[in-house]
Amino acid sequence: MAPRVEPVNDNHVAPEIKERFDVAEQRGAPNSTLLRILARNPHAMKMFYDSWGQIFYDGILDHGLKEIVRVRMARTRGCGY
Repeated sequence: MAPRVEPVNDNHVAPEIKERFDVAEQRGAPNSTLLRILARNPHAMKMFYDSWGQIFYDGILDHGLKEIVRVRMARTRGCGY
């Protein structure tokens, strides 16, 4: 299914934004296409990305709660996780 909002072109974003795309692709999360869509408003994309990092990588939530979030996200998308 094609995105309804066109993602930004990597050649038209600041290097710091492109770096976040690259890290997301290496980690597998958050979804880099979502980041490219959110990057239409760079401030919003940075806020989302930084919040994601705090929750899932910096440990502000305990592991059990993160697993509940992951399972819920997977079920919402019909993933077999």
